[in-house]
Amino acid sequence: MKARLRIIGIRHHSPACARLVARELAASPPALVLVEGPSDFNSRIGELGLAHRPPIALYSYVRGESRLAQCWFPFLDYSPEWVALGEARRLGIPLRFIDLPHWHYRAREGEGAPLPGRDRYGRVSAALCRRLACDGDDALWDRLFEGAPEAELAARLDQYFGELRGDDPGSPEDQAREDFMARHVAAALGSQPGPVLVICGGWHRPVLEARVQALLAAGPVAEPLGPRLPEGEEAGAYLVPCEFRQVEALAGYGAGMPSPLFYQWCWELGPEQALERARATVLSRLRGRQVNFSTADCVALESALQGLARLRGHQPPQRVDLLDALLMAGVKEALEQPPPWSGRDWLGSADHPLLREALLALTGEGRGQLDGATPQPPLLRQVETLLAELELLPGSQPRQVSLDRRQPGDQARSRVLWRLSLLELDGVRLQALEARHGARQLSEALRYEERWQLQRGLRWEPDLIEASRFGPTLEQAAGTALLRRLLPGAGARELAETLVAALRADLTSLGRELQQQLQQLLPGLHQHGELAAAGLSLLELARTGFWGQETRSLLEPPLALLGERLLWLLEGHQAQGDAQEADVAAVEFLAGLLDLAPAPGTDGAPLLEPEFILAALMRLARQRQGPPALAGAALGALHARGRMTADAVLALVRAQPARERLGDFLYGLFSRTRELAVADTAIVAAIQGALAAMTEADFLVLLPRLRAAFAWFPPRERGGIAARVAEVLGLSRSEEFRLLRLPGDGAGLLEAKRMEARALAWARDYGVLP
Repeated sequence: MKARLRIIGIRHHSPACARLVARELAASPPALVLVEGPSDFNSRIGELGLAHRPPIALYSYVRGESRLAQCWFPFLDYSPEWVALGEARRLGIPLRFIDLPHWHYRAREGEGAPLPGRDRYGRVSAALCRRLACDGDDALWDRLFEGAPEAELAARLDQYFGELRGDDPGSPEDQAREDFMARHVAAALGSQPGPVLVICGGWHRPVLEARVQALLAAGPVAEPLGPRLPEGEEAGAYLVPCEFRQVEALAGYGAGMPSPLFYQWCWELGPEQALERARATVLSRLRGRQVNFSTADCVALESALQGLARLRGHQPPQRVDLLDALLMAGVKEALEQPPPWSGRDWLGSADHPLLREALLALTGEGRGQLDGATPQPPLLRQVETLLAELELLPGSQPRQVSLDRRQPGDQARSRVLWRLSLLELDGVRLQALEARHGARQLSEALRYEERWQLQRGLRWEPDLIEASRFGPTLEQAAGTALLRRLLPGAGARELAETLVAALRADLTSLGRELQQQLQQLLPGLHQHGELAAAGLSLLELARTGFWGQETRSLLEPPLALLGERLLWLLEGHQAQGDAQEADVAAVEFLAGLLDLAPAPGTDGAPLLEPEFILAALMRLARQRQGPPALAGAALGALHARGRMTADAVLALVRAQPARERLGDFLYGLFSRTRELAVADTAIVAAIQGALAAMTEADFLVLLPRLRAAFAWFPPRERGGIAARVAEVLGLSRSEEFRLLRLPGDGAGLLEAKRMEARALAWARDYGVLP
């Protein structure tokens, strides 16, 4: 049996391994080819034989009540598995996948997790890198294999993978997969007399070979049955086009080779021409991105490249020689970290721009294409049909669509676009959701419109295929995708925003579920800022009104509960957190409840009794010990509704201790009623009087809060305030203008803006700001 079995251990996406597989199939055609791949796809393996243009990927997912996971199994022109598929088909040799289904072990909730149980792998690889003076696993691989003589490659691979695995038992996942694959191989050897060629990851090869022999020695082996899906779960798999950047090792694809476009050239042109193409492409990109690389640097690059290749014994020079030569010739300052190709850290903004652009040039921007006959998931077909029926099919150029939800035809169009937006498709983007005229009452709010941008980009089909993991129909997929945004322990604000999104997408049943969750959560909350934010989210949708009567019935109960809870917290001094923004938002929400008109067709009863809210705001405005921003905002809301005269407002402003409360009090007051300071000299005089009575030290304490209070005013209104101040101080017209002029000249202001821009850029680069 052993003489009939040949196992080739490969590295995924290695051109050298792909050539070895092609030569083996041509030189000694087996009776059967077995490949490490999902065995549950064998019934559809013919789909891989269609006229695709790689890179493509086999996308798998599993969906159930307790999990939603996915994974990708990419194929490039130079992937050994892809070459085996093509050559076997050309030679008429049967080919099967022999690994566990991907939904069983590869599909995961999180991506980029390190492989478990590979400690020996890392130790051996690090030792070889030290011995051969290679910076990282990728440089080591290129030195040992991509430039190896054809006659030595197979033996080198066997020795290398044998040393990597050694006596390491592997992880429990490795063991389960190897047992499953070994049973497939042993059953194939027992069922037909011809030779069998197995292509699998090199890590599995030593164990797989030994395991097959042990199984055969024990007697006949039946082909294993794959695991069954747990009850209530559904799995699926589809082919999707993918991009070179998605199979880039430095972008987080753990099984990938770095610089996939470079290895595509190696596969198509050979290593020598690939290096020439790489050098030209890198220099072209550097010029296009305006990265400084002079003619002298080009001369230095060529000298360094040839020198490094001779020193390392690389003929022709390899990828790492080109990158190291670029580093030597073009980077004039010290690096704060090793070059990105020396490890497997993600390429990011912290890397030197010359090195980053060089690596991006070698990653490539290409994308694969599926054959037109490739089966697609029901979701993709339904979306295309719906968009065609509604005349919303996107094209290659951006298309602007304006919708008015009052129109019957636009209701259906809006529903589809909101649902597509929940799938986070790259080609569906909401640009604006606004009123054509200012509106507070429900009848006026019907003038709102929404504007969308549609475009069929490179990710349109892949995104829709991958979204099929959420469900076979657009309604089900949108609902599942929306619920996935809710993290465990989501607060009131997150639930409210999710409820709003569900109602905009006309997912009414989901909206009822979210409404109940929100109402159950509210009695235990004490953060008034969170409650206010949740309420404002719901209030915005309820106020617009064009989402229908049923929407109002889902929004009004939680709005009423939110109002009652906020009032109880604020008046009982049980609210937690003292941020000014939270205090202002709480009053804004309560005032919004007063503005919310009853829904059409109802008995006209408001959510909360207006006099009850107004009386509570009156008590909050007159408090002396509570948060001053809350008192000021309550006072402003009352004045805006004619419930507090200007004289009463003035008396409360004068009553505020200047150093301790005045700044925050004014912050809250002006958030709800700015016209007091613009139109009434008395308020300005009261503030001026308080400031004039302060010591310099007290004024410096108050100044930041005072600035925040007057930040509510746009420039034109600040001019009005300046006029009131000038009137109080008895200034002339020319002296009044000085109040609005900053000291210093324009050049100083421009330099300050430049310094601010640089500081913000540094903060983003170092992760201080998002």
